[in-house]
Amino acid sequence: MTSPTPLHAVAPRSPCVLIVDDDEYVHGALEAALRGLRVHLLTAHTAAEGEALALQYRPLLAIVDVGLPDRDGYQLTADMRRESSLSGMRILILTGQSPDEAAANDAGANGLVQKPFRLHHFLDVVREQLGNRDHDETRMPAVLARGA
Repeated sequence: MTSPTPLHAVAPRSPCVLIVDDDEYVHGALEAALRGLRVHLLTAHTAAEGEALALQYRPLLAIVDVGLPDRDGYQLTADMRRESSLSGMRILILTGQSPDEAAANDAGANGLVQKPFRLHHFLDVVREQLGNRDHDETRMPAVLARGA
């Protein structure tokens, strides 16, 4: 089992983004894609690691895969939403399966991204989430379907 990894030192002025996915390829691809946004990245391979990092670092955005080995991404999202210290965190759910918008919305996600996705569309969704720092009741404005 690997331990959660902060990829960059967390600076107070740069947004912090947490990636929770058990696939190393996804970690590498998302790190490369997000590098241009000048964010500080944290990575976790399990829901437990992701939740621990979220509580410790309080990232502005969490990108959570549905298919995690210890808990699905919808449940992790719901669990993090119950933590008052994470109330301002935005959450995007990644899925390689048919997107379940109702489950994502019920869990409290701010968006749903279906893999594979076009990089520029994914970055637009991330930029939107990083720019929208208010945690509001309209949680699911961003839905990115396969190849959109």
